[in-house]
Amino acid sequence: MENRVILTLKHVISNKTSKKITLESRLREDLNVDSIDFLMIIGDLEDEFSITIDEDEFLDVVTVNDIVEKLKARGLTKRIVWF
Repeated sequence: MENRVILTLKHVISNKTSKKITLESRLREDLNVDSIDFLMIIGDLEDEFSITIDEDEFLDVVTVNDIVEKLKARGLTKRIVWF
């Protein structure tokens, strides 16, 4: 799950920062995520995990790990593979 979240972030903000994205990375301070980026991240997470996210749920998110923990709290822990 952590890698999927990091890859999603890279997709959205790859042109804004050359810093390595880690679980400890702070969205605003370290990765320069602004409000538009944040909405795009939420949209990409919704697509990646096939869920709907109310942006108010994520208002208190500071780090990449905070996103991971929010998703885990929803019961999203493993990637579903369909054969």
